[in-house]
Amino acid sequence: MAGHAGSGMVERRRRGQVDVLHVGVAEAWQADTIEQLARALRAAIGASPNAAFVLDLSAVRFMTSAVLSLLINIRAHLQGRGYGFAVAGATGDVARMVEHTRLADVMPVYRTVDEATAALDPCRDCEE
Repeated sequence: MAGHAGSGMVERRRRGQVDVLHVGVAEAWQADTIEQLARALRAAIGASPNAAFVLDLSAVRFMTSAVLSLLINIRAHLQGRGYGFAVAGATGDVARMVEHTRLADVMPVYRTVDEATAALDPCRDCEE
């Protein structure tokens, strides 16, 4: 199941019991872009029946610390509801930022969406 929020800014794809939220914006540094991203993420999460989310940053080439703050706030909100949240797919400058800011100290960070989805899917070991 795929859903769109924020005019293509975030695409929601279901993978098992996890929703992958693919961020479709290459650069997130302007305040209005970050606010649009926040609204799109909230809409995608709110429209989901699932309780686990992977944020796919593979298309993002540049982002500021304001985006990191947004991710931390979203994770805290979801964690408070008992939902899972992880970040995956960061490359280049974004991966370096994630590493240098030690984002993995406050939330799960995976190299690939597949790794993150496998870690969060409560039925990964369920028999079909």
